[in-house]
Amino acid sequence: MSIKPALAPALPPALAQAIRVMVACCVTFALVQAFGLPQGAWAIFTVLIVMQGSLGATAGAARDRLIATVAGALTGGIILLTLPHHPIALAATLVLAIGVLNVTAGKHAYLRAAPLTAAVVVLTHVTTMPVGVFVLDRILEITLGGVVGVLASRFILPVPSKGVMIDQLGGVLKTMAELLNTEADALEQRKAVVPAEALISMRNAMVAADGMLKDAQREKAMGLVSEGVSDAIPRTLWRIRNGITHVGGLLDQPLAEEAMAFVGPAATGMLRSMAQLAQACARGLTEGAEISPQPEDQAAMAFDAAFTALQQSDHAREMPFDSVGRVFGLAFALRKLHQDFQDLAARIAESRVG
Repeated sequence: MSIKPALAPALPPALAQAIRVMVACCVTFALVQAFGLPQGAWAIFTVLIVMQGSLGATAGAARDRLIATVAGALTGGIILLTLPHHPIALAATLVLAIGVLNVTAGKHAYLRAAPLTAAVVVLTHVTTMPVGVFVLDRILEITLGGVVGVLASRFILPVPSKGVMIDQLGGVLKTMAELLNTEADALEQRKAVVPAEALISMRNAMVAADGMLKDAQREKAMGLVSEGVSDAIPRTLWRIRNGITHVGGLLDQPLAEEAMAFVGPAATGMLRSMAQLAQACARGLTEGAEISPQPEDQAAMAFDAAFTALQQSDHAREMPFDSVGRVFGLAFALRKLHQDFQDLAARIAESRVG
């Protein structure tokens, strides 16, 4: 059984999102007309603002929008109630309030829309409507748009954040496999490793996956999905990413010939076996396939034997200090990577069972 949740039908993401947004806007417009909201356009604007590519992201945007609206609308309402309706007094107070709200928004990102809401309340208020009613209508309109947006994301071609995160992590694992094979080729051919672009791309993908993890956890916390998400797999992948970077740094220059004679083939084999395990983990994560770490275990044992032979040989004592340090560093990094990959395979298996 795959740990990947069922996703929306096989539609292009942009088309699926367009369908969700169009339906949400139609429903919101109908509700605005039914309730007779005087500024119902803001409910539709909210739908367009909060609807994101996944359920968790939409829920987070709707929550932030509502909090900011309440803060901004109350601020604007207080200004209208406490100050004389003189243009200069209103302008000065509004500028001051917007400044304070912007400072607050700089510390709390979810309040970024509060200054805009305060300005809209002050500048669009009509004297024929009581301030309290105007502020309440504003909050209700934003709430309506947010609720419709979240419900549309939940029930119309839903895309749970967990599925998006798993796809992202599957791509990260495939990139890791490519990097490990690149490092194995460089070690075997005694060439320098320069994987800077791939490492940057992998890091960016990991950061994006972390964002998806937060969205997935938000979905669970808000009761939008029944299945929770653990951060164990992303956390382990960060360790593996750091380990691959460490190995690449050690291979920025070819190893000494004496070291290559003893540990070169075994280290190359270990890197290639970890690349195969990374691909197996990607399939296990995205497709629910079984993961067998046995070949990687055998490669690790072969490397340990080769490294022990080097340690006990006279060549180790005759090698320059820098060369010895790099070989020992490589041994430490490969063993740590081996442990992290074993941990990753176990975490994926646990998630699949769960």
